[in-house]
Parts: sequence; C-alpha cells; structure tokens
Amino acid sequence: MPGSKPRNPHLQGLFGVLLGALAIGVLLWLLHLRRNGLPVDPTELELSATSPCMIQAIRQAQTGGHVITYAELDGLKRRCGS
Repeated sequence: MPGSKPRNPHLQGLFGVLLGALAIGVLLWLLHLRRNGLPVDPTELELSATSPCMIQAIRQAQTGGHVITYAELDGLKRRCGS
C-alpha cells in the first residue's frame, strides 16, 4: 500500500501481550466468582477448623442446616485470623 505508514512491530507485540494478560485476568476473575458461590465440602470444612475460633464460627454458620459457601468460609477465616 503506497502512502501508508509501516506499523511498529514492537508496539503490536506489546499490545498483544497486554490483551492476552487482560483475557487471562478476566477468566481468573470469573472462575473466582464462580468458586465463591459453591458450597464447601465437609472434608474441607474439617480441615479449616484449625482453631477454637474457626470451630465455633463454622458451627454457628451451619445452624439450621445452612450450607457454607467458599465466600463465607473466606470471611470466617479473615474474622478468625486463619
């Protein structure tokens, strides 16, 4: 094409890398959101009960047959400092 400027391959490569990193970041964020809504399985709850605070918090959260999600478990861990 006469008259058109040649494109800088370094800028195109940088743009491709940034676009790829953004796509991976979005994918990981969506997987994290999905994980937060899933119920924690009983074995993992047992492994998380590492302190008296966590044991009590898990028991309180399970009252009335409530199923603890990963987001709730993360909150309990933050609260108890685990």
